[in-house]
Formats: sequence, structure tokens, C-alpha cells
Amino acid sequence: MRRPLFAVALFLVVVSAICLKGGWAEEAPPGCVSADRLEADREIRITGQVYQKNETSIYLRSVVYLQSNNYFQINALGQSAADSRQLIPIWENIICETETAAEIPLGSRVAVRGQFAPYSHATNPGEFDAAVYYRTLEIGGKLKKAAVLAEGEDYWRVREGLYRLKCYFKERIYRIFPGKEAAVMSALLLGDKSELDSDLKELYKRNGVLHILSISSLHITIIGMSIYRLLRRMGLPVCPCALAGSAILLLYGCMTGFSVSACRAIGMYLIKMGAEVAGRTYDMLTALGVMGAVMAVRNPFYLRNSGFLLSFSSVLGIGVVYPLLMPKLSPGKGVARSLGNALLQSFFASLSITLTTLPVQLWFYYEIPVYSVFLNLFIIPFLKPMMITGLLAMLVPGLGVLGLADRLILGGYELLCGCFDGFPFRTWNPGCPEIWHVAVYYLLLGGTVAFRWISGRRQGVLKRPAVSGGAAVCALCLAVLLFEIRPRSGNSVTFLDVGQGDCILVRTASGETYLFDCGSSSRKKIGKYILIPYLKYNGIRTIDAVFLSHPDGDHISGALELFALGGENNITVRQLLLPDIEDGAREEQFGRLLQAAWEAEQYEPVSVGYLSAGDGWLCGSAAFTCLHPEKGFDAGDVNAYSQCFLVEFYEGSTDWTLLLTGDVQEKGEKAFLQEILDRDIRGITVLKAAHHGSRNSTPEVLLDQLEPVLTVISSGKNNRYGHPHEELLERLEACGTYIAQTAQWGAVRIACEDGRLTVSAGTQ
Repeated sequence: MRRPLFAVALFLVVVSAICLKGGWAEEAPPGCVSADRLEADREIRITGQVYQKNETSIYLRSVVYLQSNNYFQINALGQSAADSRQLIPIWENIICETETAAEIPLGSRVAVRGQFAPYSHATNPGEFDAAVYYRTLEIGGKLKKAAVLAEGEDYWRVREGLYRLKCYFKERIYRIFPGKEAAVMSALLLGDKSELDSDLKELYKRNGVLHILSISSLHITIIGMSIYRLLRRMGLPVCPCALAGSAILLLYGCMTGFSVSACRAIGMYLIKMGAEVAGRTYDMLTALGVMGAVMAVRNPFYLRNSGFLLSFSSVLGIGVVYPLLMPKLSPGKGVARSLGNALLQSFFASLSITLTTLPVQLWFYYEIPVYSVFLNLFIIPFLKPMMITGLLAMLVPGLGVLGLADRLILGGYELLCGCFDGFPFRTWNPGCPEIWHVAVYYLLLGGTVAFRWISGRRQGVLKRPAVSGGAAVCALCLAVLLFEIRPRSGNSVTFLDVGQGDCILVRTASGETYLFDCGSSSRKKIGKYILIPYLKYNGIRTIDAVFLSHPDGDHISGALELFALGGENNITVRQLLLPDIEDGAREEQFGRLLQAAWEAEQYEPVSVGYLSAGDGWLCGSAAFTCLHPEKGFDAGDVNAYSQCFLVEFYEGSTDWTLLLTGDVQEKGEKAFLQEILDRDIRGITVLKAAHHGSRNSTPEVLLDQLEPVLTVISSGKNNRYGHPHEELLERLEACGTYIAQTAQWGAVRIACEDGRLTVSAGTQ
């Protein structure tokens, strides 16, 4: 075996993955408890050692929970006069939000009091899972409004000195550059992304160049290898040169926070220096495997971290895929020939990274920037000079003028990203892949690379022709297009968990997607953080119509975001359909919605229409009927005129129905009930409880008529309105319906699969 160490490393990574999948990695060591066992929103006292900090927070490790509820005196070491049985070690680290964070030296032991808040798990498909993300950073929660009760005298002098040096460099960067450019340079050189402009960050992300803001191999090449080579040219032996470069890089990693990509890059550099000192040949693939094994064994949750997977797969792309995909360069001299060869090398390097990281990007972000391969041809060549001039301007007093070059480069980056951002079909969104997609893709990619390698060896030894570039291109195109293959889905409805509000997606077997309400009064930016990620997760690029039952914020806030952000996220809304209330009240009631629809930045305008009782349409095996309000309904009470819909799904032997009720109440509820009685609607499969389960909504007479099999209640957890009310729950239980609450279940999805109706919850 040519790489036995790599094989061992790969085996350890697989073992770590098995431990993670089996849940063993989540088990706290004996004698410790996990932070998720602590009660949320309760004031607690803890002690720990400060290992990281910023202007507003300190990060504690070796945390001990002081279990006693009685007040007791805590000394400077965080010890207590209380019984030692009251001291419970916590497995994870804890973040404490305090105004005095910057004054507390790194390495200090502190005692802190604050309100504990665990990081929440995702409750909707496609939603960012904060608990999993912070667990990859070994953090189990945070203390809000934390107060430092006591502080030890000992601290890490080197680490604290590096932190102060970082603050000095950051201050110097902000003196050299304007605010937006300073934030970018601070992220690029110091790993501090706290002040990045959100719009610029989104622009970089949409265009696939966000990687330029990470501490990565380029930093290692510029800093570590430059020091090593400079000292070698001065005639120093290998060992002191390697030690000097390694020491500087380790100090730089400490100062910038040791991000995932920095750990990988610095670790590989140390292995390379070890090989130099030992007189052995450095093998990049082996070094990559060793670092992957070390990091995964230490913290298996890294295998769920997008940064970890993207960093390692990028290096695999450069080290394995690129050499075998890269065609033979044309010989010859001259500026044109050299430039052409350089562009060709850059293109295939960027293409190799994109191909290798493609499944990872789709798994975490559900889409990829189509033009990033070409954009990086202009971005990457200027990154090294920008870093060198930025480092010189930051480190050497009097060289701040070099920042002008960086400002020009950053301005060019923003201009280029803006231009590419305006191109049609700039993103490809097939949705989150299945496991078989990923497995087959990597088999095809690996097979193509293997055949190129085998045929290349035959060409060199036996003079046989290599596998043609055309065949390789066809195989790779087939591998990529596999992600578009999806099993045919039937009719389904999903009630997203948006807190105190409503958001309902109906998808028909014939391919239409309809959004019924989208808003929340308890969660912010649900359009950006819940609805749009859900659409991308499912590969939905078009919403055929948005139905907004009434203009209260808990039903429209997310829809307003969708109109504002849909275009830049490659999502098109075709229609906005509102209740057909009296003409004179439309502008007053729906002004914000109409303005948002007219100003929506997408490739086609959003048409606006109005629906009243009796309006209906067919979509393949689904029929939609508006039951309320009547045309010209009184607009005095917005809840009363809430749109209500009956949806009938025809699945052969498994026909089922859905009734959507908005916040209909009082006068509107009476008219709605009369419409149901007139149409003799009964035997409903799924009922959406009106007004988030308020006490007087969904009366007994309505339940007796409908006899719903399943009732879904969309409300916020522990909301201030007391929804769902106990009286409503009693009525529902009395009528024999099953009850599903988004506050308890997360997203609720009902679909017909294999001839039977299924109900799933949460992120499933």
C-alpha cells in the first residue's frame, strides 16, 4: 500500500462518522452533564476558564454548574462553601454575554451569573440548525445578561498579548481603510468577521467567492513558507527554519482564532515541516488525511460542519482531481502563451474544486453559483497581492498607503460580483440531495479521475491513447445532472413552524406550488431564515400564487420578505391573490402588499388578483375552492374577512381534503360556517384551526359538521396570547380529531405516499 497512513486516517474518520451516526458522540463523559439538561430561561451560576473572547462575550471551557439555588459566597477561583455535590461539570463550553468581556484576560477563571439560553435545533426542513453548528464548536449554550461575580488572578499572558495585538492591528486597519473595506480586510487578515457588511457578504456568497474571507492555505503559503524560505536562503539549517515558521504560524492561528480551515492548513504545514526536518518526502494526501482524522476523532461533530467538509474537499480537488483533469499545456514562449496557460490552469483548478465540493455545497446550501468557476479566474489571481500589501500596510507603520491597492482590488471584486449577479440563471438550485445522489456522484467523479489516471499511465508506458476529454466531460455532466433526478411526488401540504403565525405550502402532483399566508409576530425574518431555505431545500424555484388571508403581520411579514428577496434568491412569484373586500378599502388594507408586489425584483412582474367565495380552479388531481369572504365583504374587521379555502386532493383510492381558515372569526366565521352548510362540506381530512387556536375560534358546531381527522394548530411556543386555548383543545379532543401543534412538533407535513396518507414532523 502506497499510503498506509492515509488508509489508517480514513478508517479513523469512518469510525468517527459511525460514532456520530449512532449517537455515541453525543453522550457526555461519566461525571459530566450536557448543557441541554439545563433549564432554559433560568438564572444559573457557573464557573469556567476564559479561552476566547470578543467585545461583547467571553467563552468558557471546563465549566462547572453551581447547582444550589441558595445564594452563597463564591471566591476568586469559583469555589464555593457549598457541598461539593452541588458542583456539576458541564461537558460543553458556554458563551457568556457580558459588557465587561474585553476587560477579562484570556485564561482567567471566572464565576458568572446569567440567564441560560440553549441554542435551538431546526424545526423546519432547510432551516439552519444553530444547536448542531455550535456543537461543532463544542459550545452548548449561552448566558444572557451575564454578570461576572469573581475573577481569578492567573491568566494566559501570551494568548492575552496576542488578543491585544489583534485589537491593535484591527484598529490600524480601520484607520487605513473605510468602514466596509476595513471589515473585509479584518476578516481576511485577522479572521474577524463580526463587522462584515451583510449585503456585501450575501453578494460574495451568491457568487461563490465567500472563501476569500477565510484563513486558509493561502495565508500559510504567504506567512509560513515565506519565513521558511527566507531563512533557508540566509543559510540557516532546516530545523531552526522549520521551527521559526511553525512558531509564527501557531501564534498567528492563536491570534485569529483557529478556524476550521486554519487548523487544517496549519496542521498540514506542521506535517510538511516535520517531513523537511526528517528528510522525508511530503505527501499532501497523507497530510490531509492525518489532519482530517485528528480533527474528526477529537470532535466527531466536525463531520456535520460545512466549513470542515468544504475545506478538506477543496484540497482533495486540488491534490487529486486537478492533476488528472488538467490537459497538457501548449509549449512555447511569449506573454500571450504564458497568460493563456495561466488562465487554463486557474480555470481547471477552480473547476476541480467546484466538482469536488459540489455535493457538500448542495447538502448545506441547496444551490451553487453557476458562474463561480469563471468569476474566480478574476478573483483568485489578485488575492495574493491583496494579502501581501494588506499585511505590509497593517504591520509596518508608514506603509498604510499600500491600502489604496487593496481598496482598488476590493472595489473591482464588488463590481465584478455585481456584474455576474445580474446574469440570468446565476444559481442552480436542485435542492438538498439524497444520500444516493452523493454516493453515485462521487463514484462517477472518482471513476472519471481513475480512468484518466490509468489511461495516462498506459499512454506513457504502452503508447495507448488517453481517455478523451470529451468522454470525461460527458461523464462529469451526467454526474452533475443526477442531482436533478427526483422521485415523482404526490400532493402534499406543509405547515411550517414560524412561531406565532401561519405559513402553509401546498404542492400538487402536477407540479404547482401555492403559499397560503406567511408571517410571524414572535420570530424575525422568517422569510429569509425559514421560507426561502425551505423552498431551496426542496428545489422550488417558482411559487405559482401567494394567498394572503388578511394583512396582519403574523400572516404577511414573511411574504413581504419573499417579494423583496425572492429575485436575488432565484425564486419567482407569479401571482398575489387577496380577499375580495369592498373596493374602497383595498388600498388602505393592502397598500403594503401591493407596493411590495409591484417592487419585487424578479424576471417577471407579480400579477395581483382578488378572490371571493365560489371562485375555484383545478390543478391536475387537486381542486381549490374559495369559501370566504363574499365579494365586497365589509373590511371593518380584518380577521373577519380572512380568506378560507377548501382543497380536495384526488389520489385514486386515497382522496383527502384540506380546509384552511386563516384567522376567521365572529361575523366572518358565521358567514364561513353558512357556506360550509350550504355546500354540505363534511368529513374533512385535515383542518387548520382558525386564529392559532384562540378560545372562541373553531366552534363546536363547525367541528360537528366537519369531523376532521387531523387538526393542525400553528402557534408560537409559550406565546403571550395563551394559544392554543385550553377550551379549544377540549373541543378538539371531544370531537375525536388528532391534534398536531407546530409549537411542539415543528413543521407538519401531510402527503399521500404509496397510496396512503402520511404525517411527518420537524426536519424530516
